[in-house]
Formats: sequence, structure tokens, C-alpha cells
Amino acid sequence: MRTTDRYDTVGGPARVPRAAHRAATTAYADSVRRGRTGGAVPRGQGAATIPTAGWRGGHRRAPSHGTLVGATAMVGLGWLLAILAAPHVDLSPAGRTVALFGHLTCLVVGFGAVLTVDWFSLRWLMRREPLDAVLNAARAAHPLIWLGLVGLVVSGAALGPDTSSALVWVKLFAVLAVGVNGLFLGRVRDRLVAAQGRPPWAALLPGVAAALTSQLGWWAATLIGFLSANR
Repeated sequence: MRTTDRYDTVGGPARVPRAAHRAATTAYADSVRRGRTGGAVPRGQGAATIPTAGWRGGHRRAPSHGTLVGATAMVGLGWLLAILAAPHVDLSPAGRTVALFGHLTCLVVGFGAVLTVDWFSLRWLMRREPLDAVLNAARAAHPLIWLGLVGLVVSGAALGPDTSSALVWVKLFAVLAVGVNGLFLGRVRDRLVAAQGRPPWAALLPGVAAALTSQLGWWAATLIGFLSANR
């Protein structure tokens, strides 16, 4: 008996190798962009190879509304704890130098990853890159962005920000906005993946708004940090 016959008899989903899954998904996305989606899906691959809402590169599903709210609360709590702990951190001159170096390194890692994703997005808007290239770049840069952001918060708390300054509070809220916005971007990516062909403006506008919020937040935190360091 052939494997495909056994699959038809049992009726359960077959496990597709990861390489075959990615190849089939890319082929389907290419066919969507060329307007050739009328053909049947190759037998044995099933509907699992077609990107649907909640599909993120085949390795995890979209968070529910409750999960998103919980993640937002966790980001806010971490941000608040860092601010409350900052006045109690007393570093030696050598420790402060290490914390400053870590702060700058996390800025390079996080902000650099954001700029990379936004550059791919701009090239897609100019029709220089396919949408799947943008989504792949966003998925690959996602851990670096969060690593840089968390590192900025921790090292910034160790440096002891001057909370009596209004500019410092603007920087702190900019960092919080970047973190919450990063959670929202996951939903935006899901909508773009679910769209067939070129996404409508209803799906594009939230992505543009999230990208602008990210840029404003990162640039504000960078510029205010620069001004504070040179006072």
C-alpha cells in the first residue's frame, strides 16, 4: 500500500518535512503574486502548506487577544520595575563604564534590527522586494529587536536615569511605546500573511502606523540619551 493511500484511509494530517514545507509555501506565494492560484495543491501536502491567518513562518500561531493583553501587561510591569530599581543601583566607575558599553551595544543591536526590517518594508513598497522577503526579515530580526530593547532597559536602569528631568521621562515612555508596539506588530504580520496577492490598505495602514511608531520611539530614545550624556 502506498503512503498516500494510507493517508487517504486514515484521514489524519501528514507531517511534512520543514524544507518541503518552506519550499511549497514559497511556491504558493509566488503563484499568488503571478495570479496563478487556480491550480490544485499538490497531493500529500494539504492545506497546511498554504499561509493562513495566524501563520508565522510555520513555527508558531498568532497570540489570542488575552495573550496579547497579558504580554502588554508584562512589558509594562518590567518597565516599571526597572524605573523603581534604578535609584537603588550604585555602580563603581568601572561598573558604570561596563553598563554604558552594554547600553550602547544593545542600542546598536535593537535599533539596527529595526532599521533592517523597515528597509526591507520600504523596498517592498517600491516593488523591489516580495512580501515574503519582508516577513522573513521581520521574523529573523524579531529576537534581536527584543534582545536590544530588554538590554536597553536593564542597562539604562543600572546607569541611574535622572527621573527629575522631563526629557528623561520622554525617553522612558518612548521605550515603553516601542515595547508595546512590538507586540502589536505581530498581529500586523499575521494580517499581511493572510492576505492573498497585494494586501489591501486596511491591512497596510496599521503596518505603516506601527513602523512609524517604532521609528519615532527608537529615534527619540537615541537622541534624548545623546543629549543627556552630553550635559
